[in-house]
Amino acid sequence: MIRKTLSQKLKVGVGYIRESTEEQDKGFSPDNQRRSIEDYAVKHNIKVAEWYKDLVSGTKASKRDNFQRMITDAMQHKFEVILVYHTSRFARNVKEARQYKELLRKKLNIDVVSVTQNFGDDWTDPSSFLNEGINELFDEHTSRQISFWVRNSLMEKRRQGKQTGNPPLGYYKKKIGFDKEKNRPIYDKTWLVEPHDAKIVKKVFELYAAGKYSYTTLAAETNRSEHKTRFSHPFTYSSMKGILCNQAYLGLVYSPRRGYPTIKGLHPAIIGQKLFDKVQDMIQSRRNTIGRPVAQHRFYLLQGLIYCHRCMKHLKGKENDPHARLLPRMYCESHSWKNVGGAQHEMKFYGCKLRRENNSCTQPDVKAELIDKQVIQLMESFKLPSDVIELTLSKLALLFKQTKSSIRNHNLIDRLLAQKKRLNFQWSSTEELTESEYLGQLKEINDDLKKYEGIGLTKSDTRAREAEYIKKTQKFLNDFRAFWRADLGDSERRAWIQMTMKRIWVQGGKVVAIEPQEDFKPLFVSHKKVFGQAESDPR
Repeated sequence: MIRKTLSQKLKVGVGYIRESTEEQDKGFSPDNQRRSIEDYAVKHNIKVAEWYKDLVSGTKASKRDNFQRMITDAMQHKFEVILVYHTSRFARNVKEARQYKELLRKKLNIDVVSVTQNFGDDWTDPSSFLNEGINELFDEHTSRQISFWVRNSLMEKRRQGKQTGNPPLGYYKKKIGFDKEKNRPIYDKTWLVEPHDAKIVKKVFELYAAGKYSYTTLAAETNRSEHKTRFSHPFTYSSMKGILCNQAYLGLVYSPRRGYPTIKGLHPAIIGQKLFDKVQDMIQSRRNTIGRPVAQHRFYLLQGLIYCHRCMKHLKGKENDPHARLLPRMYCESHSWKNVGGAQHEMKFYGCKLRRENNSCTQPDVKAELIDKQVIQLMESFKLPSDVIELTLSKLALLFKQTKSSIRNHNLIDRLLAQKKRLNFQWSSTEELTESEYLGQLKEINDDLKKYEGIGLTKSDTRAREAEYIKKTQKFLNDFRAFWRADLGDSERRAWIQMTMKRIWVQGGKVVAIEPQEDFKPLFVSHKKVFGQAESDPR
């Protein structure tokens, strides 16, 4: 594709800006990137219709939200060219750079232009390809070099007894100035003891060592004294565990990550070795009998959707924050026991997180079976109006049409088929794979391909398959209760519930309110338990 000159029509483009922490002083500031892109756009008759900006460190494009949003918009052909300040702003490793540029240029006919590097006017020219490839290679080398230097410098600091992170509760770093250019305070690197917080830490260790408190009750006791964490949050099960297991309080440079040695630090100790060891012995003795429940390997129909109605106030202001702390969500746990004959029994429960974290809630654990049954009955009661069914079926037909013509899906299928062909060659012509490795990888590829077979993308009889799926959909829309009871497994039921419900509010063993997903609110119009219609908390 040849880039247009000034004499040709205006081209629609977008600007992509990225700045990582370690490069803030190297000319890659967002303002500088934007100015350079704007200047280039004016000179080359490009209208910048949208800006995408990621201010995050790291090399993976999957971690850059706005980069992924830009690629999604590109798939919808919203622009013709992407402008970046430098090749390293687009990607910092060769594999990702080639992958995304091939998708954009070859599949979508969207060019990627570095406004400060001249690779030629035509990316298909071999010289331009070589020049750009060499720069991408140097970008990745620079990224790896920076990571290597940072890692080595941090290890050297540890060897010298210096801490590499922010101090925990009980310590602080002295403020020694303010950086006007970066608009942030400057702190001395030395950890100093903060007397008031150090007393809290000592008290926590002493109380736990006495054997009268668990993490949860200790958090509740500390909160009653109106003490707060370093970030002004209430103490919880997790924060107590973090304090009581932190060897930094012994005056050591310590990291919970594997592979990092524990070294004598330059900062003073707050806790003595004898008290610390007593606490660790207490933790170990409780681990097999009182430890936090592990439920990941068990199936819970409503996992992640159940919320405590008594603690509803704690959700205010955090409704759309995925990283919010201390939400009134209910966790999953199971209670196991053996009867007189030795038979093993198990019962699943949902419990309030705030009650477990710091005893701030009085909501008792509720049987999962009891709550699940109420939600299942609600799902079975859905009855769709005929006009909604017709609209859904027409949208499904349109979705089939769009999906079959989707370049992205076809590209994924081509990649999977190529992987399968390469895998078969490795197995039949080389000795690189064992039989178990070959069969395992082959199963993964075939499972991925089956996802697309269901919508006719890898088969020739697409029309027949479309008709079959639309007929099945119409059947369950007309009689959702029969479909729900006969045709769905547990995982599919959970998927349907997650798709239609955002939050399920529980109090005293009852579902008192349902908060539907936005697109499915019409399904809940006839139900009394829709969020906002529930009775207020009697407290």
